[in-house]
Amino acid sequence: MRKKIALTLLLVGVLPAVLSAHQFYISITSIQHLPEAQKLRVRVKLFVNDLEESIYQEKGIRIGLWKNNPIEDAQSYVEQYITSRLSIAINDAAVPLNFLNQKVEPAEVLEDNVILCELEANDVSEIATIKVRNSILTETFDSQANIINIRANDTRKTINLDKKLPEDEVDFR
Repeated sequence: MRKKIALTLLLVGVLPAVLSAHQFYISITSIQHLPEAQKLRVRVKLFVNDLEESIYQEKGIRIGLWKNNPIEDAQSYVEQYITSRLSIAINDAAVPLNFLNQKVEPAEVLEDNVILCELEANDVSEIATIKVRNSILTETFDSQANIINIRANDTRKTINLDKKLPEDEVDFR
């Protein structure tokens, strides 16, 4: 009888946590060309706990976003991480990305909280090709998929990047 009670308590306490953790590793990056402003607007959305784990493995520090208790310079760690793994070239010329801000979007399940990072690139007038390199989280999670949605020249295109294919180019001519 004690074993049944212990097993029941274990299942009630552990099983919901296991079932609620996300079972996939994905980020979504949106790149939008704003020709009138000559800018690229870039938004990166990914799971907070995955980002925390990657930063911890690289730097050995917990930045506290996952538990909603960020350390003082958490944004600088996120900015450094994202900008070191995301790069864009327009017409074969690298464009510098400026990190604007980050926002954690809470979910019902803590493991499903996402972070939205906003970046921009200036002086982008015409686009013939866009080359994107996105290796976000691929050093930590082998099955990480980075989906890139691009809007430019009144056209939408999508590329899927991962550990084996961290970079791809899209032609808008």
